[in-house]
Amino acid sequence: MENFKPLKQIKASDAVAQQLRAAIFDGTYRAGDKLPSERELIESFQVSRTVVREAIKGLEASGLVQIKQGATGGAFVKLLTFERLSGVCRDLFFVGRLSFKEICEARLIVEPQIARMAALNCDEMYSKALSDADLHESDTLEYPETVVLRQKVHCLLADMCGNRFLAAISKSLLQLVGEINEVLDTDTDLIHPIGLHKEIVDAVIANEQDKAEQAMRNHLTEFLGILQKIEQDFRENERTLI
Repeated sequence: MENFKPLKQIKASDAVAQQLRAAIFDGTYRAGDKLPSERELIESFQVSRTVVREAIKGLEASGLVQIKQGATGGAFVKLLTFERLSGVCRDLFFVGRLSFKEICEARLIVEPQIARMAALNCDEMYSKALSDADLHESDTLEYPETVVLRQKVHCLLADMCGNRFLAAISKSLLQLVGEINEVLDTDTDLIHPIGLHKEIVDAVIANEQDKAEQAMRNHLTEFLGILQKIEQDFRENERTLI
């Protein structure tokens, strides 16, 4: 029998939303711009009013647009803010406009410095918390608990660094990687093998700032290699389904 390729089934409202997202991401519609009216979208996409409304509601739920009522109302593109950065970047990844390499490059700028600052601030309480997090990162392999456990060392270091803005950036990037891999259904042991945090934890507990910074840089570089292989497989699989 022929090796037929499976068809990708997608709801009409999702297809409309995807095209509108792409138009927002490529700058066709910028922050403050009004999207075409319901009537115009119905005519352009040749779909029902219900389909268009579902698509717009999806964009609103993801934080891309704001719905305003009244004669001059409609769906307006929202300004990209830190609060909704993770969800938007997740969408960008799946439409091929963001890569794991770019995400990890951002982490390589932020997290080695966080590790250095955490080493400076580490005390007995934090030492115990870090050791426990490292020791128990594989207590369960059930999702999503296992993701929380594997990210706990990073979250503790973010809290320890003493800079709430850096901590928020770090945790947002962690959340973004986790959300993408949840959609990809990536095996946790594949994406983040056990034991990758030990060198970082030991250096931070010992208050060795240089070693902590370098250990984090080494860890994220190794982690990037794993993520790039996962993304390569995903992109290749996507191409075979087109």
